[in-house]
Amino acid sequence: MEHSKRMRMPRSISPLRAIVALLAGLLVLAAAGSAHAAQKPCSSYPAPGAFAPAGTSVPHAILNRYALSRRKQRGSDRFDLQSVRDDLSVSGLIRSSERLLGRAAKGERVYFIAAQHLLGFRLAPLRCLPASQRSLEQQLAPSLRKQYRNAAVCVIMVTAYGDKPSCAAVSSGSEALLTAVGASFGLVPDGVPSVSLRYLSAPPRTLNVRDNFFADVTTASQSPPCGLQWLGAGGTVRKTPVGCSYRTSEAQELAEYRSYVAEQLTALQSQVAALQTAIAGGNLAAAESSWLTAHETWLAIGQDDGAYGCFGDLGGQIDGLAGGLPLGTADPGFTGFHRIEYDLWTNHDLSAAAADTQSLQQLLAKLMSSPLQSYLPATANGIANWLLRPHEVFEDADRDTLTADDDYGSGTELASLSADVTAVRTMLSELSPTLSPLAPRLIDDADAQLAALDTAIAATQINGDWVSLENLPARQRQQIDADVGNLLETLAPLPDLLTSTGKGSPTT
Repeated sequence: MEHSKRMRMPRSISPLRAIVALLAGLLVLAAAGSAHAAQKPCSSYPAPGAFAPAGTSVPHAILNRYALSRRKQRGSDRFDLQSVRDDLSVSGLIRSSERLLGRAAKGERVYFIAAQHLLGFRLAPLRCLPASQRSLEQQLAPSLRKQYRNAAVCVIMVTAYGDKPSCAAVSSGSEALLTAVGASFGLVPDGVPSVSLRYLSAPPRTLNVRDNFFADVTTASQSPPCGLQWLGAGGTVRKTPVGCSYRTSEAQELAEYRSYVAEQLTALQSQVAALQTAIAGGNLAAAESSWLTAHETWLAIGQDDGAYGCFGDLGGQIDGLAGGLPLGTADPGFTGFHRIEYDLWTNHDLSAAAADTQSLQQLLAKLMSSPLQSYLPATANGIANWLLRPHEVFEDADRDTLTADDDYGSGTELASLSADVTAVRTMLSELSPTLSPLAPRLIDDADAQLAALDTAIAATQINGDWVSLENLPARQRQQIDADVGNLLETLAPLPDLLTSTGKGSPTT
């Protein structure tokens, strides 16, 4: 009997356990409901375009940087901020900070407003966001928290077709983002009395600053500016928050030069083949004439005996000098055009000339087996090196050609100089679209000086034949030296004008 009672006891208390379990569940649900009710409402989390509470003060970082924020707000300073607030990447907009900056080129009104925080995306718990935005929120959260710590300002251009805002954190570099360079207006901090707008295709323009704002209202039809310099007292450059880059236009001009080089190299192959034929025929005079034609074509590329050329060691093998080689003209490393010149004019050795011309053909074939982009890349360094070339062509001529150091018997120094004129004239023609608006006098002066040098060189010929420097009358030699010197001086600033890191470029 006792055993039977023990067996029935669990069944007799099971209803009590059920009641206890039910009460426990109700308590859990109640606690969960209480916790949910205690959660912060999603509307209280910061979001772009939100207004600061009425009476909020403008952050000190903004007051200290922009004098216009310290003056009293006028009725004309207020505008329909509701229409643009959703496009602003800031939170805590301060209505009392609204200021009319001025007007842009076509009469559009431009406004300033301060905000408590920079914020490009809503900063809220995942539960407050649609499922489609939660993954993005998780990725952005660290950077959003960093943004949120910064006070910010916005510049807003109000047009008939909609508002165009730009916002940035208040920092030393914020104005780079608050300058509508294409529209020729912008915001600057205190202490900047004027700015210089920079153009790729027009001279720079200096504009006065008023209430931290500048605007060029006279250049609506001009090409848009691409850079900006802050000027201090006396016009000294304080900073370049926005810089120009000539890379796009220069890359196109370099591509045109590559096409020119390709044409020259194709012609050169045929001319060297004709040289080989003349040598094989035993005709020394025809061989010398063919050599000169081919050599002038090579020099017209503008790569100068390999000294400054883009073709590196291969260029030196094609048109290098014997100077510096251990055995001089007898050195096996002395190859290419000048080796053949030495064979023909000094040694009158057609057999050696045939072998050396065959080697030259192999060198040219090797050069042409690689794409020209590998020698003339449109990289920053590649373009910078190319922009040095016009000056270096005449620097090489002054050092080697006008001293006869690169003459191995032909006496054709002035023919080489004439080919140099062709090379530089071609390169300046290709650079003209970018260079002319920036320095019209430079390219005009260079063209005139190239023409003068061409005329001086042509005047030295006797019955169409070249005269060596050794036999040139002193007056003609002096004129040519002076013309080359003038070109060296005129072309020297070209790299600094055109490279984006040059001393005279808009980015410095």
